[in-house]
Amino acid sequence: MRPPGSRVVGGMRAWLLIVSLLLSACARPTPAVAPPIAAGTSSPAPQVVERVDGSAQPLFAAAQVEGVFVLRSLTTGEQIVTDAALAGTGELPASTFKIPNALIGLERGVLAGADATLKWDGVERAGPPAWNRDHSLASALRDSTVWFFQEVARRVGPAAMHASLRAFAYGNADIGGGIDRFWLQGALRISPREQVEFISRLHRRELPVAREHMALVEHMLTRAQAPGWSWRGKTGLTAHEGRAVGWLVGLAERDGTTWAYALLLRAPEAEEERLVPVRAELTRALLIHYGALPAEAGR
Repeated sequence: MRPPGSRVVGGMRAWLLIVSLLLSACARPTPAVAPPIAAGTSSPAPQVVERVDGSAQPLFAAAQVEGVFVLRSLTTGEQIVTDAALAGTGELPASTFKIPNALIGLERGVLAGADATLKWDGVERAGPPAWNRDHSLASALRDSTVWFFQEVARRVGPAAMHASLRAFAYGNADIGGGIDRFWLQGALRISPREQVEFISRLHRRELPVAREHMALVEHMLTRAQAPGWSWRGKTGLTAHEGRAVGWLVGLAERDGTTWAYALLLRAPEAEEERLVPVRAELTRALLIHYGALPAEAGR
C-alpha cells in the first residue's frame, strides 16, 4: 500500500461531482423502499440479485481509468456491477487487507482494542511522515500505516492467519509470499465481488469473530458522516507485474438503508500515484450516482 499523499489535481472532485449529478438526474435507479436493517442484525440476508449497469461509465471515462464498481443493497439484495468480468477478477487487496488483519489481531489477542499501541522501531520509511511514530490501532487504520499491520501479522503467525482467512472465506486465502507481505506483493487475491461479500458479512456481524470486534473495526472505517448518511471505507494501492491496482471498499448508509461497495481501479504502473486521489473522488461520485449517498456528500 502506498497510501494517500497526493492532492486532487485540476478540479477532479468538482468535475466528477458534476458528471455524477448529471447522470443521476437522468438515469439513477430509485432505491427500493424497505424497512431499514439495523447494523449488526442476525436476520437472514436477502438473496443477492445482480445486474450489470453501464450508466456510470462516463464517470470512469472522466477520471481516465479502467475499473469496476460493485454496489450491494443490504436491505434488498440488489447488486449492481459496472463490469461483470472485472468484478470477478482477483487482485492483491493491498491495504484493504487492514480490515481483516485488524479483526484477526483483535480476535487472536494481539490487539486489545482501538487504543492498543505498537512502538515505532525508529526506521524512517517511505510514505507519509505520520507513519514514523508510535501508533494505536485506530491511528494506524486511519493513516494506513503499513509497518503496524505487518507487525500485527507477524504476531498472529502463519498458521492462525491462514486459518482465519479460510474461516472468513477471504478471497483465495493464500498467504504465500511471506507473513508480512502476502497481501502487498504475495499470493493473496480477492475480487471486487468477494470484497463486497466480506464487507456485507462484517456489517451483518456474520464473520467468525466477536461482534464487538466487528463493530469496532466498522466504526474505525468512517470517512465522513452527517445526519441521515455515513460513508465508511478503506483504501488500497499497490503495483505488480507492471500494473498499478487501486481499491476503496466499505459501506454507505443513507436514510436507514446500507450498501456495501468495492471500487477496483487498474492502470499502468507508471500511473500508480495518479490513482491516489481518484479512488476516493470516483467512489464518492459513484455512490451519489446510485443514490447511496446524497448530493451534499460530494461537497
